[in-house]
Amino acid sequence: MSFLAAAGIGFVGVAATTRVSERREIPLASVPLIFAAQQGVEGALWLALGSEGFSSWVTPLANSFMVLALVAWPVWAPLAAGLVEPNRLRRLAMGALLVLAIALAFRAASGMWTQPYEACVVQYSISYVNGVHYSPLQFAAYILCTCGPFLLSSYRSLRIFGTIVLAGLAISAALYTYAYVSVWCFFGAAASLTIYLHFARAQKERASQILR
Repeated sequence: MSFLAAAGIGFVGVAATTRVSERREIPLASVPLIFAAQQGVEGALWLALGSEGFSSWVTPLANSFMVLALVAWPVWAPLAAGLVEPNRLRRLAMGALLVLAIALAFRAASGMWTQPYEACVVQYSISYVNGVHYSPLQFAAYILCTCGPFLLSSYRSLRIFGTIVLAGLAISAALYTYAYVSVWCFFGAAASLTIYLHFARAQKERASQILR
């Protein structure tokens, strides 16, 4: 399932990158590729967890997944949204979130360095644990950095993406407390189709303006 999701989302990401008109749009168009990488890593992790011969890969794969989730994604979200934001005040707010995200990413990376993540299967989902406590304030800051930039966007399609990701977090935290990171990332992966639609719509609008 994870490999199928990775392939599908990866295709969406490649399709989105082919529709960019400026280099500053590439990070946003690449968002589905980050989720595709996560799904691919988790697919490999499922295989490692199910085979004694590949058990030595569990820790590296678990930490690769969490690097994408806790280090790369919080920084990528405000960066990608900010680079395409036309409104100066919104862009400044996204820049402030980027500074916060870098601090959070450093904290997460430090925690993983001292206490690497381990993974196990809990009720047909993968649970990631490393014993490092994240306070409610840090968790709120993470949500702000990963969802806030898109909710602040001037573009309706990006606000929809942010809303889906935030709703996915609420559902994951409420129903899958034992593995909400894994489930939430799947929601984010599914929502990434709206990133492609954002670029497809923009390309169509540019084409219609040329024909006028």
